[in-house]
Amino acid sequence: MANKLQVDRHGNELVISYNWRTPSMWFLAFFALVWNGILIGFLFSEFAPFAIFHLLAGVMIAWLTITRFVNHTRITVDRSELRIEHGPIPWPFAKRQLVPARALRQLVVKRSSTKVNNQPTYNLIGQLDTGAEVKLIKTELDEERLRHIEQTIETYLNIKDDPALSEGGRSLESLDLEQLREHLEKLEPLKRWLPKPIRREYDKGMERLRSAEAGQATGRPNVPPRRQQPTAAEPDEVTLDQGWLHGGGGSPRALPDAAHDFVFELYRVRTGDRVLMNQRPFTVAQTAQLDFREEADFGRQLELRPAGDGESVFIYGQTERNRWAYYEERRLDDGEVSSLGFRESVHPSRFNNGDDRYYPRDQQEGTRYFSGASGRAFEQFIYFSTGSRLQFRALRPLGGAWEVYVMEAVDGGFFAGG
Repeated sequence: MANKLQVDRHGNELVISYNWRTPSMWFLAFFALVWNGILIGFLFSEFAPFAIFHLLAGVMIAWLTITRFVNHTRITVDRSELRIEHGPIPWPFAKRQLVPARALRQLVVKRSSTKVNNQPTYNLIGQLDTGAEVKLIKTELDEERLRHIEQTIETYLNIKDDPALSEGGRSLESLDLEQLREHLEKLEPLKRWLPKPIRREYDKGMERLRSAEAGQATGRPNVPPRRQQPTAAEPDEVTLDQGWLHGGGGSPRALPDAAHDFVFELYRVRTGDRVLMNQRPFTVAQTAQLDFREEADFGRQLELRPAGDGESVFIYGQTERNRWAYYEERRLDDGEVSSLGFRESVHPSRFNNGDDRYYPRDQQEGTRYFSGASGRAFEQFIYFSTGSRLQFRALRPLGGAWEVYVMEAVDGGFFAGG
């Protein structure tokens, strides 16, 4: 790889960066100096009017050369968004990208239609849950670097890679020994803070690698034992609570264990618990648990009441790819809800908020349990827009009216035990 990636973690953000330097930048620098030096001489001659277009070309070459020496790309990923920025020198063909992390379903590396010096270039494409595709990084010569970026982001967001979508992509099981070692070495710096499911896959890969290497050393294949299929007695299997089919009832399911220990487990707090938010003390005043129809998915609604004067803070948490994402919410009043197009059991297929247009994701169904109360079935939609970090959550209890909340992502690192 011409320029290796620098992968760091700052708080609860994954930061990937690389510079734009290439071996060709020295040729560009030499060419720009010679070209512009000759043109400066022409500007003081009688041929100056004819040199203007060549001068503009020289400025572009000099601009490109400077970007190659000083620019870098910075990719920031957290639970709310994927952000790609280039600088410090602006370049019109490398634009800032902002994609909601929850909407990102797959990353794909594909060959572009552009060639540079007769060499193929590649695009890193983000596929959204709406079916749309966004070109995150374009016309990159280094295919290996894009694949490393793809793998790192998918690992962090716990997105299962679909090799069939990438050109030449193969599953981990199909990699030979050298390729497997290379992939595991790329994951090694990330292992300490990977979610549990990814750490388990990493450990399986290491077990396979050690087994294969031991087989090479002895001259005999060393095949690891096959894992048996889970049975009903295994604790990993969760039985689906069917109460939502009959209008609720029953009791909430047990919440999942933490996938990692990077942040305080806010989703586990109960009424009366004390927590810190941005170093300010709060008491949990009310809670509600949302058990979704999909047995692995949960949500929590929390009211945090400040220890002193001040208004309560309302937090919504939901499992997203085996990790909890948190949002600060404000419930809209009846007039605001009506103006967005919610009517009895009907929800809008889209609505505008300022200059941004919002669309709903797939319907969620389940049962909501308030403290000390029986469950009540509900349906829910999350509305998103690619132009804003704000989202809207629309929930309708069975036989009830729509509850619509505007919500903004909150970093889980803002919370601590009180």
